[in-house]
Amino acid sequence: MLARVLAATVAGGVAFFLFGWIVYGLILDPLVFKPYADPETLKLMKDPPEWVFLILANLVAAFLLAYIFDRWATIKTFGGGLIAGAIIYVIIGLYMQLMFAAFMKISNGLMPIIVDIIGTMILGGLAGGVVGLVLGKMNKGTSAG
Repeated sequence: MLARVLAATVAGGVAFFLFGWIVYGLILDPLVFKPYADPETLKLMKDPPEWVFLILANLVAAFLLAYIFDRWATIKTFGGGLIAGAIIYVIIGLYMQLMFAAFMKISNGLMPIIVDIIGTMILGGLAGGVVGLVLGKMNKGTSAG
């Protein structure tokens, strides 16, 4: 179990990082987040980001999926991981955005909130698919669990 979860965590962490760069860095940030951002919020952004923390955050996000998929859900396919990852991360995204809306003024309007929840769902689904695929590949030749 440990080797499977660790391998799926690393693969999922890479997927979170790469897909996150595409979804957030290349698409959503310039098209949605910066135009709708509160000017005071932009002053809080680090440019460039703290890479160590970014990498660790992606690994933690992937570990959450790898552990759930391997321990409780027995998800071992890209499709199963895609669906489960999207569901888990849309819930996490909704939770985070509702908490941000309650306590912070991050953006002007609802558009970035809605788009972030959708982006989180897409990102969680793609990384979840990678995690499920790796767990399935590493489970071949062993008894189904």
